[in-house]
Amino acid sequence: SSGINAEWLLRPGKARHFKCHVCHKKLYTAPGLVIHCMQVHKETVTTVPNSLPHRNNCEIEIYGTEGIPPEDVTLHEKELREREKRKKYRCDSALIPLL
Repeated sequence: SSGINAEWLLRPGKARHFKCHVCHKKLYTAPGLVIHCMQVHKETVTTVPNSLPHRNNCEIEIYGTEGIPPEDVTLHEKELREREKRKKYRCDSALIPLL
């Protein structure tokens, strides 16, 4: 055993990404933010503050990498592949001598 704890490896993916716009408390999930704002500040939160327009749904419970909608995973993987292609093209074209 290398002594690496699996929970320790997962911790960065489970960071508290949702911040209350009133008291700046950091929370783990969007539904947690909604509950916090309702119970503590008596405010109704209907969208995730400071999120992209297509990623502002407060009802989706994403914790770490669990719960991510399949269409978002597919889109992310496609973007990664395209980025790798562009990176490889830049490296390959740098090797072509200019005349």
